[in-house]
Amino acid sequence: MKTSLNLILDDIALPRFAKVHQELPAPRLDDVAAHIDEQLARPEFDQTVQAGQRIGITVGSRGIANMPLIVGTLADWVKSKDATPVIIPSMGSHGGATAEGQRQMLLGMGFTPEVTGCEIVSSLDVTELDEVDGLKVLFSSDALACDGLILCNRIKAHTDIVGPIESGLMKMAAIGVGKHRGALQAHSRGLDKAGQMIQKIAPVMFEKANIIFGVGVLENSLDQTRDIVLIETAEIEQTERGLLAESRLHLPRLLIHDIDVLVVDYMGKNISGDGMDPNVLGRSLIGVKNPEMRVNKILVLDMTPESHGNATGIGLADITTARLFNQIDFTAMFTNGVTSNGIAGSRVAPFMPNQKMAMQCALRLTLIPDLTKARIVRIVNTLDVAEIWVSEALLDEVAANPALTQLTDPVELEFDEYDDLFPASARLD
Repeated sequence: MKTSLNLILDDIALPRFAKVHQELPAPRLDDVAAHIDEQLARPEFDQTVQAGQRIGITVGSRGIANMPLIVGTLADWVKSKDATPVIIPSMGSHGGATAEGQRQMLLGMGFTPEVTGCEIVSSLDVTELDEVDGLKVLFSSDALACDGLILCNRIKAHTDIVGPIESGLMKMAAIGVGKHRGALQAHSRGLDKAGQMIQKIAPVMFEKANIIFGVGVLENSLDQTRDIVLIETAEIEQTERGLLAESRLHLPRLLIHDIDVLVVDYMGKNISGDGMDPNVLGRSLIGVKNPEMRVNKILVLDMTPESHGNATGIGLADITTARLFNQIDFTAMFTNGVTSNGIAGSRVAPFMPNQKMAMQCALRLTLIPDLTKARIVRIVNTLDVAEIWVSEALLDEVAANPALTQLTDPVELEFDEYDDLFPASARLD
């Protein structure tokens, strides 16, 4: 049955789209396990584990390339020392801020005993190590019960934190190993101050807890492993600063900067803390992460299953779909938003009954006088930007940029019987 929305949107014609390849710098580490093993053989790391010990390995909530392999390689090395490795979920309030939710999140991301060779030890219990600047320094009790902890995480520009330390090993310590209560502490003075809090809390952990070394994972602009660096605990803060600065040169990005509508097929917690990386969007919950981007309207069509209903970051979108809305676990999303003091990211964008109407709505809201000239870019997600789809109005710009290659002729979008672009994981009855 036609609705008043149909009367407004049905006559808006969507343009044809062509697939385009983006040539982005992508140096890649080919043999991940061998590169890790080579560093583990160095004396400063080789002697950190003894026979009979229990060694924790931190794992967060992001979908980091090769992470199960990285954790499995570390676990195999621990076993070679006649010690026992275990995975310590280190993700603050994610997974609904429950021990079982975090365990299920890791299993769903491939961190199974069959792949990693070790069990997941999940609880939210913490032990107070000290106090700094009025903040309690809280550390996972499970991790502290181990004989040593390997701190492992990707080093990358954060979605909202701005500073010399953003997303990396220090954040993994202060917010991840600090569990939900530690995340609350780190964010207690505002999301804009979280970076400063991390820089106060993490060094106390390095001094007073049992972190034996760090493993920093670096990626290229295509979400592939570029390098893995083992770092002695006392050197983590200084080394991470340099690696973060270097990592900015390898961020995923769009080579078209002036966009009327950016269509994102999937957002998700396994993709970015904000579901969609502000470093790609040019739009953030606080501050500006990528000032060269000008995006008028952002439309997100769906959410990854790995998010388990946590749609934090949906507030960055202007329009979404009923399909995405129906998947939201509001308790998980609001818990994440309240913990981080980034509740603006939990504001649900207006949602249309199907993907076609959502695209038509986003296009209308641009207020472009001639919609046939709309500059529309469609991506799978903000990590997967090697191939994008662009509207015909952008093809001249594509042809003029040697880093962009048109792969297909422009074609009409194909919608199914429900006016969706791809099969639904949830539908509005």
